[in-house]
Amino acid sequence: MTTVTPNPLTESGMGTILSAAEGTDLAALGSDIREAAPVSGCVLVRGLSLDEQQFQSLVHAVGETVHHKFGEGQADLLKLNASRDVGKVVTGRGPLPLHTDGMLVGERTDLIMLYAADFKDEPGSGETFVCDQLSAWNEMPEDLRQPLEHAGSLEYLVEERGYFPNVPEDWYSIPAVRDHGRVRSLNLALNFPDGADVRGWRARVPNMSLEESSRFLSRLDAYLREPRYTYQHRWRVGDLVVIDNQRTLHGRTAIGTGGTRVLFRGQIAL
Repeated sequence: MTTVTPNPLTESGMGTILSAAEGTDLAALGSDIREAAPVSGCVLVRGLSLDEQQFQSLVHAVGETVHHKFGEGQADLLKLNASRDVGKVVTGRGPLPLHTDGMLVGERTDLIMLYAADFKDEPGSGETFVCDQLSAWNEMPEDLRQPLEHAGSLEYLVEERGYFPNVPEDWYSIPAVRDHGRVRSLNLALNFPDGADVRGWRARVPNMSLEESSRFLSRLDAYLREPRYTYQHRWRVGDLVVIDNQRTLHGRTAIGTGGTRVLFRGQIAL
């Protein structure tokens, strides 16, 4: 049995908390998640105890998995294991900027499920942040809105070829807004922070100089990550966070030098 705690996770109103009683049926929990996530944008469930097979069962209880197009894992289970292998970005230890899952490979992803199988890190490290992009877009100042609407798309250069093996090798264009019939929203993968050891991708605004583009995307990132719109989750073992990939953007802070972070990830197409 699950109960809903009506406390949003951000000032803008995004998010809800589900409390799962011990022994909660995974099929029932999956149904509750499927109902809550597309409405609130982000669902938090604490205190679960799931092995890999149980996590996969919960993923399938929520809905159909996406058609997998990545170089690692599968749609019902990818281990984000904070790999120390050189060149690993998505499954590595560095930061991930705000982004839309599936965008770079042209795959629609509606819900993202993240479960903490193991976590121990210093405060602020290895944390997941989720942006209520619909509220942020609705309240966005014109000097940020207009360049996006005028450009219509951003251009990307994917550098982590092992994880994204089938995307173009040169810069390619992706619309900055998408509408899959459920909600119209921003469709973005912003730049990695200056000083990042490795980057999964680079982004730029067409018809801007590199300097102008960099300044604009930095300002956009700062706006989207304002506390009013963004919830940053400090993981505990047993936490489950389910993100509506159409209503939100998400990313992570870098994992600490001695930190341990193993998340199971599933991706759902509603």
